[in-house]
Parts: sequence; C-alpha cells; structure tokens
Amino acid sequence: MRLFSIFCFAVALYYGWNAVETMRSGVAYAMRGDTGKEHRRDDPQSSYSKYLAARWLMAGGFLLLGGVLRFYAGRIEKLEDDAKS
Repeated sequence: MRLFSIFCFAVALYYGWNAVETMRSGVAYAMRGDTGKEHRRDDPQSSYSKYLAARWLMAGGFLLLGGVLRFYAGRIEKLEDDAKS
C-alpha cells in the first residue's frame, strides 16, 4: 500500500510537471498518442483550457489518492497486527 502511494506521488509529479510545461509553452496536446493537433492558448476555438484543467485535475487526484493511501496505511497495518494477535 505504501509502494502504491509512492507510485501515485510519482504520477502526480509527472502530471503536475506536464501542466506547468503546458502553461509555460502555451501549447497543449492531447495526452493520447494518436493525435498531433496542437491547441494554442491564444486561439479562442482551441481546447487549451480543457487540456490544462485535465492535467491539473489528474495531478491533484493522484496526489490526493497517494496522501490518503499514505495516511491510512499505518492504520490498516495496525488493524492487521491486532487481528493476528
């Protein structure tokens, strides 16, 4: 469980870095590999804000999931130890 929380933190770090890089460059691409269309910040018809919001939501979600897993890992291990004795 602790290992999975570390994995969640790593994924959150990746999505957070990706969101910051998207904000810095002003160009967003879909996270899928089958499209190469760029969405620019200065184009009102593009989906730049949606892609940027999705990156921040993914980063926040994985960060929250990792935090919850890290917080409850000790409590669950204590419950398992009490059940064994």
